[in-house]
Amino acid sequence: MIREIRLYGDPVLTKSAETVPEITEEIRDILTDMWDTMEATRCVGLSAPQIGVSLRLFVINAGGVVIRGANPEVLTEGAPSEDIEGSPCIPGIQKPVRRPRKITVRYLDESGENVERELKGVAARAYLHEKDHHEGVLFIDHLKPGVRKLIQKDLDRIAGNRA
Repeated sequence: MIREIRLYGDPVLTKSAETVPEITEEIRDILTDMWDTMEATRCVGLSAPQIGVSLRLFVINAGGVVIRGANPEVLTEGAPSEDIEGSPCIPGIQKPVRRPRKITVRYLDESGENVERELKGVAARAYLHEKDHHEGVLFIDHLKPGVRKLIQKDLDRIAGNRA
C-alpha cells in the first residue's frame, strides 16, 4: 500500500525514531508499504519517519543494492564526496551534500538477521540519508547556512502546505 509522504515541517521528521526490537509480520508489512511508496515516488530510498512511522526502518534500491532493513549502523567511513540529494519530504529542492563514498554498515534485514556489508557510491549515500531520518536530520541540515538561507522561502512554502 502506498502511504502518504510527510512533508517538511511535520514534527515526525525532526524527532529521533525508536529502535526496532525484532522483525515481526507487522514490521514486514510496514517495510512492504515503504517499498511501494518508494517506488511510487521514484526515489532510491525511504525511511519510516517519512511515512509518519517513528521507527528505525528503511528501504533502499540504489546502485544495484536492495535493502529492506531496520536499525542501521555505520561501522566505518571512507573519504567524502559531494553529490546532489533530494527528498520526497522536501519536493522540488535538490542540493549537493557531502557524505562518505564508501561505508561499512550493519543492520537487521527483513528476515531478522544481522547483516554487515560494504556500500559504495549512491547506495552508501542513500543508506546515510535514510539513517539521518532516524535521527530527525534532513539532508538540508547538512547545507551551509548561506545555501540554506537561499531556499528558506521554498521551505516555508512546503511547511505551509502541510495538511
